[in-house]
Amino acid sequence: MLKLLIVDDEEIICSTIAKVIDWKELNIALIGTCLDGVEAYHTILDESPDIVMTDIRMPGISGLELIERISHTNLDTQFIILSGYGEFEYAKRAMRCGVRHYLLKPCEKEQIISCVKEVIKDCQELRRSKELENHDNQLSNSLRYTLIQNIISEGISLPEINDSFFAAYEKYLDFTDTAYQYCCIYYLEQEYLKDCLRTISGYFDQHAPQLMLYNMYITNILILFFPNYSQDYREMDNFLGTLSFPGQQVSIKYERTSYPSLKALLTTQIRKLKRYDRLYFAVEGRLIPCFNYEHISTHAKNLCSLLVSPDEQQRQNAFEELKRILSSASSLEFLMQLSSQVLITVSSEISSCTITQITEFLSTLQLEKNQAAVCSKVLEKLEEIMVTTQKRSNSYSPVVEELLNYLDNHVSDSNLTLKWIAENHLYMNVNYVSRCFVKETQQKFSSYLMNLRVQKAKEILAGNDEEKIQNVAELVGCGNNPYYFSKIFKKCTGMTPSAYVRKIKNNPAGRSGS
Repeated sequence: MLKLLIVDDEEIICSTIAKVIDWKELNIALIGTCLDGVEAYHTILDESPDIVMTDIRMPGISGLELIERISHTNLDTQFIILSGYGEFEYAKRAMRCGVRHYLLKPCEKEQIISCVKEVIKDCQELRRSKELENHDNQLSNSLRYTLIQNIISEGISLPEINDSFFAAYEKYLDFTDTAYQYCCIYYLEQEYLKDCLRTISGYFDQHAPQLMLYNMYITNILILFFPNYSQDYREMDNFLGTLSFPGQQVSIKYERTSYPSLKALLTTQIRKLKRYDRLYFAVEGRLIPCFNYEHISTHAKNLCSLLVSPDEQQRQNAFEELKRILSSASSLEFLMQLSSQVLITVSSEISSCTITQITEFLSTLQLEKNQAAVCSKVLEKLEEIMVTTQKRSNSYSPVVEELLNYLDNHVSDSNLTLKWIAENHLYMNVNYVSRCFVKETQQKFSSYLMNLRVQKAKEILAGNDEEKIQNVAELVGCGNNPYYFSKIFKKCTGMTPSAYVRKIKNNPAGRSGS
């Protein structure tokens, strides 16, 4: 569901547009209305709306300045301009920032709906393009693939799949907002599997480069699933439906199913996969087996939570039991599967950064062919994680701690957004990070960032460096916008920057940052 924000300094316009349209019918969540550009800017930082419908002329930060400011960030927000007849010159300037949608006030309900539908198409196309661009990151690819493997491996060993099962993974994966395609190629004999995968890979390299394609093989059935990349799959259906290989004794049968989300796909398919005792993930030409050893997997997962227990004896007992389970694995393949489940489960509980390290560690581990060596390395990694857990700060969770550190070190960046930090620095889902941040700091991201910038500004102003005072807005990430800087400074301190400078000059003791 796309998120929309309405911005206009006339409250009656905001409330009328909010109420007159059935947003749910358009599959849109209305996240709120704002009466000025500053409030809108902070809301965009917190909520990352997909669509913003904004008046173009407002006091303080105008709709035009809001558009220009957001256009310099990594956010993919699409804007609809609300404007009067005499303001088209402003609109043309906004269009140079990529804005393509314009509504003249007063506008009818049907005009608004028609315009919003056009923007929805733009958002969906942009989301698909962005998804492909994001997969350019090799670590991100490896992380996603490892997590999907782990979800399926763990899911087939559980009696039931529900929302709580996905909760541990929502930090890293989008389970709800992206549609998926699920394809099955039946009666494919294993001796032709590599040729088939090579042929399919060549097709997608040509038609959807960088697409994240997940492959599984189960008893003459090849399964492919991937996030939506097109609105029309007829050409792909024809290609996959006519695959054939010399020597293949039975004609291949092909089926495709669309799912509204990754969660819907996995919930349905994991239930079907439970009937098999073994399946294979096809990764870079290799078949990685997944064993449905329900009791062992469940027991190992339950022990993982005890590894981060505050009770030292409990931690040690859990570690020794996991050591016994891993050492007793019946094969190298099952040890690899179990190790992946254990490490990802533990890392999801203790650190925002560990998951990327675990992904890299597991990739290296795949090269090891000696079972005893694999077991030793995994146990060593577990001990390392346990030590890290005991040393961490108790003030905030590792996720929020890492986020606060990043903000402190990059406060001068005027394009900071929660979405960018979550996806590109933490490798996590922005909605999850936002919930953690609000819960632990008791304030929204934009409020914390505003206060941090003002605090840094006070330190600069207290230093009485004339050159820095002139550029203080840029130095604390407010860009070339003295109005915005002055407004947030006064909101936090009760006085303008110039009044604050006069105060600390008259009271040198005040230079401590009060």
